[in-house]
Amino acid sequence: MPLTGLQIAKLADELGEQWDNERLELFADVLDVDLDTLPAGEPAFRLVEHMNSSFPPRDRELLELLYERGNARLKRVAQELLRPGYFAPNGEALSAILLGRAPFVDREVLRTKLEAFTNPDTYTPRVLVVRGDEPCGKSYTWSFLQHLAFATVGAKPIRLRLKDKGYTPRAFMVDVFNMLSLDLRRLPEMADDPQLARIDPLISVFQGQLAEMAGQRYWLVIDDVNDPSVAPAITDTVFALAQSVDDARSDHLWLVLLGFSAPITPSEMLVAEEYARFPDPAQVAEHIQCIDAAGPRRLTPRRARNIANRLFDAFPVIDKAAMEQLTPLLEQLSERIRKGEPPWPRRRAPQS
Repeated sequence: MPLTGLQIAKLADELGEQWDNERLELFADVLDVDLDTLPAGEPAFRLVEHMNSSFPPRDRELLELLYERGNARLKRVAQELLRPGYFAPNGEALSAILLGRAPFVDREVLRTKLEAFTNPDTYTPRVLVVRGDEPCGKSYTWSFLQHLAFATVGAKPIRLRLKDKGYTPRAFMVDVFNMLSLDLRRLPEMADDPQLARIDPLISVFQGQLAEMAGQRYWLVIDDVNDPSVAPAITDTVFALAQSVDDARSDHLWLVLLGFSAPITPSEMLVAEEYARFPDPAQVAEHIQCIDAAGPRRLTPRRARNIANRLFDAFPVIDKAAMEQLTPLLEQLSERIRKGEPPWPRRRAPQS
């Protein structure tokens, strides 16, 4: 979400205190912003305000670059502003049921699997596969991963979408290298790119770069893996990439595959797996009760279940289209319950 006025002022103050004008101009150049063309005023404030007022807003781009290139103080400020606010009944990031105002319902298996991501050792998987043949909220997982990466281990979450990209294996690896700040010069040219074949040279270079990674931690989330527009050669490349991450067990890269449908055996690689599905009324009722615990009222389990059933009554089939309508309704309902208000807005009596 775009920064608020107070956040803009805070960030500008920190930039002005930590960097001189020359350093700030170099930073602005990377963002393709010429400070001399902006309205008069303090340079740091002009830069932040310009990024915020762009269409669409470029706040996240600025903060992510600052987190990557800033000093220790600026990294902390950027991380704080990038981290979405959340609510968890026990205060722990892994138990969050609201990300900002957006509800994140159930997904207990996912939370359990991600606990290993946030407390890794030599034997824990570095690859998570979120399965589900039909649209069932797999991509919704991205918002939770983004929250958890920032809130727990200070990793940089990156999402790479495959749908309708028309990637060749090398073009896909170019984007991976760019996102992970790897040395693109080492990536070999592929004479047979049009045939979408021979990925071994690409993977070998990636393995070498992975061994040299230091500093920044990344959670790379590859989305749309099961989309019909994704060529088999790209699916094979994604699989080989995952095997490399599993083999290396690096402390600097974790990989999440959203929608990978092919079976994976332990002899191929060690992965954590979750099967995504849409929530049902019972899970939403439990979610409502957890939200209610933060408010001034107390709902009985029966009342919470009645509220959830009423929410679902208008949707006899729970599919992606239904969830697109249910999610904002649940968001509004959760907000009212947290404030101690009735779950449904009272209708005004007709005027006589």
